[in-house]
Amino acid sequence: MLYTLRSGIEQLEIAPGLKDSLVRVGLTVESIVLEGPDAVSVALGIEPYVGKIIYDAAKKISAQSSLVAT
Repeated sequence: MLYTLRSGIEQLEIAPGLKDSLVRVGLTVESIVLEGPDAVSVALGIEPYVGKIIYDAAKKISAQSSLVAT
């Protein structure tokens, strides 16, 4: 199951400002999981540990959607 750009990002358990930034640079839950935390931190110009938090939140959403889709 693929999420639209906006709805997938909205489901992440992160700060609203980070969600807005992710949408602004065109990242999706799927792209975050595929590209990894370093790519997220570079794309947003943020500290690597924050990129890891975002990545972990995206993996959680991705895993939940996989369980629902099967």
